[in-house]
Amino acid sequence: MSIIAIGSSPGIDSLRLLGFDVVKVPEKVSKETEDEILSSVLGSKAVLIEGEIYRTLRKRLKEILSVIQEPPLIVVIPGSGKGETYRLEELYNMISLAIGVQLKWKK
Repeated sequence: MSIIAIGSSPGIDSLRLLGFDVVKVPEKVSKETEDEILSSVLGSKAVLIEGEIYRTLRKRLKEILSVIQEPPLIVVIPGSGKGETYRLEELYNMISLAIGVQLKWKK
């Protein structure tokens, strides 16, 4: 089973010690780099991806993963500079939409 970690912060390299295949990407992701990241994601069982990179790849990931029979587990983690991810805000909006009420959010 292959588990990969994708990120741009220096802390992502430490996941190599835990057995992750680390894909280090620049802060600004080019189209070529996006294709490399997506091919890595497709060849793995689980993916840890930093929130900033997930935000840029989110739409393409949804399109690709929706047609795969067994998609990998995607876990969005915060970068070294932030304590939270964009994914938390995305889930908040999704839950509020599902129940039809804007939930209170204490940060």
